[in-house]
Amino acid sequence: MKIVLVHGKYFNSWEALGMGLIGSHIKKHFSTARLSFYQGCFDSDEDIVNDASDADMVLFSSSSPSFKYCVDIARKIKEVNSRVWIVVGGYHPSAVPEDSLVEGGIDQVVVGEGEGAIVDIINGNRDRIVVGRRMKFNELDWADRSLIKNHRNINVAYENTGLKITSFQSTRACPFQCQYCADGHMGVLYSGTSNRVERRDVGDLVSEIISVQKKYDLDFFKFSDPTWNTNLSYTKDFCREKIRRKLKTPFFPNIHAKVVDDEMFRLMSEANCSEIGLGIESGSPKILSQIGKSTTREDIVNTVNLANKYNIKVRGYFILGMLEENQEDLELTESFADKLDIYEYGFTILCPYPGSKMYHDNPEKFKDIDWSGTDEYINYFWETNYLTNEELRTWQNRLTKKFKDKITWHNKTLIEDEK
Repeated sequence: MKIVLVHGKYFNSWEALGMGLIGSHIKKHFSTARLSFYQGCFDSDEDIVNDASDADMVLFSSSSPSFKYCVDIARKIKEVNSRVWIVVGGYHPSAVPEDSLVEGGIDQVVVGEGEGAIVDIINGNRDRIVVGRRMKFNELDWADRSLIKNHRNINVAYENTGLKITSFQSTRACPFQCQYCADGHMGVLYSGTSNRVERRDVGDLVSEIISVQKKYDLDFFKFSDPTWNTNLSYTKDFCREKIRRKLKTPFFPNIHAKVVDDEMFRLMSEANCSEIGLGIESGSPKILSQIGKSTTREDIVNTVNLANKYNIKVRGYFILGMLEENQEDLELTESFADKLDIYEYGFTILCPYPGSKMYHDNPEKFKDIDWSGTDEYINYFWETNYLTNEELRTWQNRLTKKFKDKITWHNKTLIEDEK
């Protein structure tokens, strides 16, 4: 059986870890399967269609911005060979499965985790919508990084930063209830049992990092987990294991400001965590209480202070555009950002993708949105009950320019595009 895996095209490239895990799982259960992989950021439409046209099955992984691309490629494949069975999974189809069964392109949709579902599909399940079961990490082999051509993503990182960087997954699901996030309130990809977080054995995780570090000569690694420190004990155990095994490679996780203490940051520093991503979101107590993240200004200040105490850099992310946000709230965000001692700022405009509570509270509001033209940094449709989209973009532009010497790479591109 020939199976082609395709990772959707987006403005930015990142390693297709999900596809790497699915590829490993397929090989584990179907040793004679012939697999190939393509990523829209690197491979031409023509190359993908040519290879997929004689495949038995094509599997797409799709976010909302990349779904249109996946449908276009799927239809081109069908035009050449209508017998190819085409399956799509990922955040977008998990959020809106019925809408993702596109005539003339998509035969089948996977909702949730893909590894077990794909095995069922290869074994003959032809239900239009297949719900994947929650997987334990001990059921999964390491992601097949050779299959997903991980070296290409690492090379891009090296060209942009001078560092060889890749990512690892240590947990699945997120227990927090952020209204704008597909991993949060709705938990579309890892749903079931109240967004139960699956945590990977730290020994196995460190073993994979060591193996990949040696193979690709990594200078740095990140965690793909939406929130890395969902459990203090687990976070500390990873750091201790990394220290014990003398893995010196620096790393970057996304941190929740509520689940921290001094010992965690001390161990992170000893384990060579050089920087963290922190979802600050807003400086307005009113807005922070509405987000669903359960953080306060005091939590954020405490986390920043602890990180600075242990010389760990903080990349702070702010979101403009919660529904009840007004001019006064944004002024509070600006003054809060001024006071925080962080090394990098990111200012985004809220984009309630399918899968977020804000989308599913009123899906009709978004029926004409072209998600391929949006991302978390820019969109031309979202507004609050008090601020127009133009006003939000004006605020984003103002804050981006104010903090231009400490701004994220993508915010810098917005300034450059303006020129």
